[in-house]
Amino acid sequence: MKTKEASLNFNLYLNKKIGEKVMKAAKEMQRSRNSIISEAVEEWLGKHISSKWPNDFFSFKPIEDVPDFKALRDDLAELTDKDPLG
Repeated sequence: MKTKEASLNFNLYLNKKIGEKVMKAAKEMQRSRNSIISEAVEEWLGKHISSKWPNDFFSFKPIEDVPDFKALRDDLAELTDKDPLG
């Protein structure tokens, strides 16, 4: 069973030439104009919006003199029988 996705409504203004091409394609493909435009926007976003980690992330070098967080937490646990973070 396919789940229905939530949608947003937009007013979209296309010049006459592009609008006619979309209408013609929709008729030929027996699809709605909305589905064709949604597919085009999704494809554009896929090409222009990066979902990759930035290069700086992979070249990150940790600060060497920062104490290990987990070791500090273990030290706190010795002071109390309750987890200080939760």
